Amino acid sequence: MDREAERISAGMRFKLNKFGAGRCPTLADRIGTVISCSSSNTGVTVLFDDGKRPTCLHRDYITPLLSD
Repeated sequence: MDREAERISAGMRFKLNKFGAGRCPTLADRIGTVISCSSSNTGVTVLFDDGKRPTCLHRDYITPLLSD
């Protein structure tokens, strides 16, 4: 797991990185919020901005957005 993935926490805004976009091309341009992080596996529950239900992604697929 890389350092970026270690910084993932609930409430964080994110976008998919190149690896995630390659694996999930339909989600590539979407931005969302991390709802929860699993402590027992590599799953991260997220809610995309225009989504109605949460989605589970691998934590290596997302990268934090820098706050302005």
